Amino acid sequence: MAERRETAAERRRRLVAVARDVIADEGVAACTFRRLAAAAGCSTRPFTHAFGTREALLREVALSTWEDSPIDVGSAVDPARGSGDWDAIAELARIGRHWLPLTPDAARAERVYLEIVLHSLNHPELWRELNGFSAGANRQIELIIAEGQRRGRIRTDQSTEELMLAYWSFHAGLGLVAVYEEQALPMGRIEPLWESGLEALLAAR
Repeated sequence: MAERRETAAERRRRLVAVARDVIADEGVAACTFRRLAAAAGCSTRPFTHAFGTREALLREVALSTWEDSPIDVGSAVDPARGSGDWDAIAELARIGRHWLPLTPDAARAERVYLEIVLHSLNHPELWRELNGFSAGANRQIELIIAEGQRRGRIRTDQSTEELMLAYWSFHAGLGLVAVYEEQALPMGRIEPLWESGLEALLAAR
């Protein structure tokens, strides 16, 4: 029986996975088509054919970290539809856990995303693309916060935007320390800090 040929979509996913591994181990600077070709055991042609430019590849790698995200950045979900015992802070904790480096695989994915975000600060087109996804996530978080305020669970002395920024700032700080200072913040401490810190940050008094 003839061996099934790899589809174009499967090839792209495989090449993205190669790029993610190189970035996780060596950083964005090492993510050149020549280095990726060596890691994949092929010529540079599959990479240039599939992505065209290095920036297009980095974009796809970054956006791949949104796969299986608990937030659909393309459509707004109305949290007011939640049941009577729905808890806004518990929902925010659940969403944030998805991106926290709670496992070795999640830590690698978080490092890749952070590396590309920092790289994008000097590449406006990539930055705008990533910022668009962040803006979609921000809208969802603000809706949840607003509903939590309406139900009396979340503090009302700050605006939804201020609380959303506080939420992501706390999340990013935990993620950054956990990824780059593993001894200071071991994996087992991340989730308890996230949940207790979120309660302290957002809960109505």
